[in-house]
Amino acid sequence: MINHPGIGRYIRCLLPEMFKLSPDDEFILLGNPVDLIAFSAYENVNVREWKAPIYSALEQFILPHLTKDIDLLHVPHFNIPMSYRGKLVVTIHDLIYMIFPDSLSSPVARWYARFLISSAVEKSERIIAVSEHTKKDIKKIFGPEQEKKIDVVYEAASSIFRRVEDKARIADVICRYRLSEQIILYVGSIKPHKNVSTLIEVFNLLKSWGVPHQLVICGKWDKKEDRLKFILSDRNIRYLGEVPTEDLIALYSMADILVHLSLYEGFGLTVLEAMQCGTPVVVSEVSALSEVAGDAAYAVHPKNVDNIADTIYNVLINRELRDKMAEFGLKHVRKFSWEFAANHTLETYRKTLGNQ
Repeated sequence: MINHPGIGRYIRCLLPEMFKLSPDDEFILLGNPVDLIAFSAYENVNVREWKAPIYSALEQFILPHLTKDIDLLHVPHFNIPMSYRGKLVVTIHDLIYMIFPDSLSSPVARWYARFLISSAVEKSERIIAVSEHTKKDIKKIFGPEQEKKIDVVYEAASSIFRRVEDKARIADVICRYRLSEQIILYVGSIKPHKNVSTLIEVFNLLKSWGVPHQLVICGKWDKKEDRLKFILSDRNIRYLGEVPTEDLIALYSMADILVHLSLYEGFGLTVLEAMQCGTPVVVSEVSALSEVAGDAAYAVHPKNVDNIADTIYNVLINRELRDKMAEFGLKHVRKFSWEFAANHTLETYRKTLGNQ
């Protein structure tokens, strides 16, 4: 999943830090060599070709043959090889398919996801949960006895996310995407549990109050939200799809606020990315979003339209408040780092191998 927008960024940011921190260990990466070429330069890295599609039957047949001589296998998602019998570490980012099974349209896909997740929890020696909230969900669904093998390791914003001060770069993004100079931003996939419909309802209320901003939505579209397409034809709303990272950094930097009203998140990396770009943030008070945002963001009930609109309005009209939120956000993100995450991940490996 190296090219996945969420889990892929987790992999891309975590690996280099682990390679640097553990130079005497050999890291074997299983995947498409073209996608992993940036990691091949490390002396302690060996890439083995593996091109099986994600969640396919083929990955179940091929992967075990590539892992016969390793001490430990870390699967950064729940799609574990069922026939693998060695030491196994699994990262669980969230349990969306268990809590919101309708997020998968096919009954077969729902069954397979539940089967793989259950197997990953059962077969792993240790589980890396990306938040306390995810850890809580694992215990709730699979039993409190799982706690003893769960390590919480927080993610972090990549260092590439920094506030853009170059006005020409901002102007270029505004021009290419036909944007207003004042925007409210949402970054994330457009799925039912992401609660984008409520965000649009909030935005319409803000417009009725005279807010001049444009709502800009970035992320991969899910056909289960096709009902929203006619709403996005509103000239005050711009859906950009998935945008290049360089453009996303500029969008964070120019936004007056990032709003994330998801009903369920295992972590919420976009919150830290926005804060690192100096952008004020409003998040849903449920799931891991408020855990990740801490006191550096406003947390709201994701279905209370009036309260959300009031909160956003107060941020938009108060420049001093926005500056203070930006300052608090920049301080808050320093609590998270990929070096810290890599250290803790390596500790999990050592526990699994019985080295500590």
